[in-house]
Amino acid sequence: MTVEDEYLTARLGKMYMVPSKEVVATSEAADKHLRAFEQGCEEWMSYHAQPHTEEDLEGFEQFVVALLSGPEFKSEKEYESRIQAVRRQFKTTLSKPQIVRAYYRLRDAERIERSPSFERITTKKAVRSNSGVVVITIVTAPGRFSCPNDCYYCPDEPGQPRSYLSTEPAVARANQNEFDPVRQFYDRAGTLAKQGHTVDKVEIIVLGGTWSHYPRDYQEEFCRDLFYAANTFDERLSKLGQKGEGAAQTRERRPLLEEQKLNEKAVTKIIGLTLETRPDHITPAEVRRLRRYGCTRVQIGVQHTDDAVLAYVNRGHDRAAAVRATRLLKTCGFKVDLHLMPDLPSSDTEKDWAMFQDVLHGEDLQADHWKIYPCEVTPFTRIETWYKEGKYIPYTEKDPRLLTELLARVKAEVHPWIRLNRVIRDIPEVSIVAGNSLTNLRQAIFEVLKSRGQCCRCIRCREVRDWPETTDGLRLRVREYRSSSGTEFFISIEGGHRGFGGGATQRALAGGQKATKREKKERKSALRDASAQAEMKAAAKAASAAGGTREERKKAAAAALAAAAAQKTSAPVEVEQEADEENATLYGLLRLRFNDDPRAPSPVFPELSGCALIRELHVYGALVAAGREESSRSLADDRPQHIGIGKTLMGTAELIAAAHGFQKISVIAGVGVRNYYRKLGYCLRVSAANITPLCTLDLCQGWAASAASNLNPGSCTHPCRSSPGAHSIETRPSALKILNPIFP
Repeated sequence: MTVEDEYLTARLGKMYMVPSKEVVATSEAADKHLRAFEQGCEEWMSYHAQPHTEEDLEGFEQFVVALLSGPEFKSEKEYESRIQAVRRQFKTTLSKPQIVRAYYRLRDAERIERSPSFERITTKKAVRSNSGVVVITIVTAPGRFSCPNDCYYCPDEPGQPRSYLSTEPAVARANQNEFDPVRQFYDRAGTLAKQGHTVDKVEIIVLGGTWSHYPRDYQEEFCRDLFYAANTFDERLSKLGQKGEGAAQTRERRPLLEEQKLNEKAVTKIIGLTLETRPDHITPAEVRRLRRYGCTRVQIGVQHTDDAVLAYVNRGHDRAAAVRATRLLKTCGFKVDLHLMPDLPSSDTEKDWAMFQDVLHGEDLQADHWKIYPCEVTPFTRIETWYKEGKYIPYTEKDPRLLTELLARVKAEVHPWIRLNRVIRDIPEVSIVAGNSLTNLRQAIFEVLKSRGQCCRCIRCREVRDWPETTDGLRLRVREYRSSSGTEFFISIEGGHRGFGGGATQRALAGGQKATKREKKERKSALRDASAQAEMKAAAKAASAAGGTREERKKAAAAALAAAAAQKTSAPVEVEQEADEENATLYGLLRLRFNDDPRAPSPVFPELSGCALIRELHVYGALVAAGREESSRSLADDRPQHIGIGKTLMGTAELIAAAHGFQKISVIAGVGVRNYYRKLGYCLRVSAANITPLCTLDLCQGWAASAASNLNPGSCTHPCRSSPGAHSIETRPSALKILNPIFP
């Protein structure tokens, strides 16, 4: 018996795995799916069975030395031109992982100087890390305990956790590592490192069945193993080509809380942990457990808000359960990610549009993140039988444009404080029997939006990513809205308008913020259309107010249109300004919450009584120093993230909280960022049960009083300002003092 076999997390994965060859295919689609999974496993084994010799590596190094013999690359075009010349010189073509491995071997041996431009260009799939963190998905073990329910659309493939298919990338990787969380972490983190990513700030997303239904001892060990894997992972060795245990400094695994404590100072820090469960499993006891594990965000499968649709697919809970779960999680400071499924059996486009309107414009389900999963018919589901019998035909199957049009309408209305993490499930086409099979659905939606002069204002589409602007174009915004028995403040630092249509990355393709002539023309056209629509609405309102005969109403409308025409300038300034404000590039965000009765005793965390809650702080991308010309940017520029954006957002949140009479703030801090908050004066407080560590800060009464009276904390003379926990806005160092705050 090996050391790893002693751990429950390793045993359960192996115990409930079922080799694909032993699975009985219940349909032709299932057989096709299983053959695809087998082929993927064989390719993975073949790839890992071909190690490079030392002679191979020396050849790779010579290639890289020749590639870097010239000056720093100024563009990807220049890089491609030079690498083509080197390929002709050596008469060989190397893959990116081979080039990256050779580069880091040379750099580690100090045989070459660091090349920032090379590192940026060779970072494969930069989207994996240019949101400020790298995301690693870990999948829990299969078994009947993975979910107690039997939703009719949910796949139940033997040997896989409920609701997941073996061909999905993260699940395939879990199978290859026998569902051992440590091996999964090493595998994925090592791959990211070899692709050029810096694996120092990691967000873990745990998928697989219903987390709350797994055995408690398995949950404890699983989360312990996540922190252990991060604490022992060696990015440098991974970049040099080692994998698995070879890329880790292995040692005995310690208890969960000890591994968490070690992670506070580890090289690879877990800054966020997301767990997935059902809304009817969210209870005060479950919330306490989630916090003990280090969880900061919870994904809950709402799926739909129409109770009749939920009952038809045997979901097992109603809308009210989702409302209660969202309220309890937000009241305790968690971030909430809703799963929504259009095109379910018994639903249609009208019901799905009503669902999205419910979660967008109601207070009860105002979430922070969404995952949209259009229903797809897959093997091992009840609805596969329904589809064969003609009882259920997805409307996407009848006309694919229906789904694209629906989601384009939804994305055009999404609030700036919501992040759309997904608009499609990560299921390969080979495993889809019916329903949406458009794997680039997000891009198709962007094309529809662009053709209409519209855009998505969600967080993901506005993140700065790779091409920032100068600091003198940034500003601070505060948006206020109601949600789940509380008031939320979405505080953000934003830049210029990011254009219509696609996501944040598309802005960078032409080299920064500059728009093409076509984009400018489309933008002006869209603004004119918006202005005309506003005028027509005003005219209709005037006609309605006038009353009387039809002729009198027509005259009133005509007069309103004439007045609008007389006041109109060459450009619809007001409409343009509104578009800029809601569609601006996003550099950082903070979520501040005031519960409606903050001083009431909390049934979950008594420590939160009287606290304002900071539920999220996230900084994206990088900045260029103020006054720097766009033309002087180059790929050689480093992208430092730590220049004061986070401190500015924290200071603003503290100011707003103090102005509303709060004297305490609590932050739901990921384990790996606790020290960041300690530097800002926050301290870690632990409940009597020693299971709910919370980062809190006391706002001194003198500071709070002065802030509440005139928003000028500098007038406070309380002695706490010279103490280690002093936190007045003046003590928050920031490179962004030029920001112009905009309040709603």
